[in-house]
Amino acid sequence: METIIIETEGPNLEKIKAFLNEMNISFKTKTKKEKPYNPEFVAKILATKDEKSTRVNPRNVWESII
Repeated sequence: METIIIETEGPNLEKIKAFLNEMNISFKTKTKKEKPYNPEFVAKILATKDEKSTRVNPRNVWESII
């Protein structure tokens, strides 16, 4: 058995489902979450937007943090 992953939506999805049903091929559907990030994490990051921060020069890290 092999697995084929097809990501689509709208009328194409219905056409693919109809085709698979016509061919007597079993399939499963899974809806993708629209928000890939944890909402608590996003809120925490956005809350720190106006706080004091330090920029670090990646070419000279030690002098940037002293």
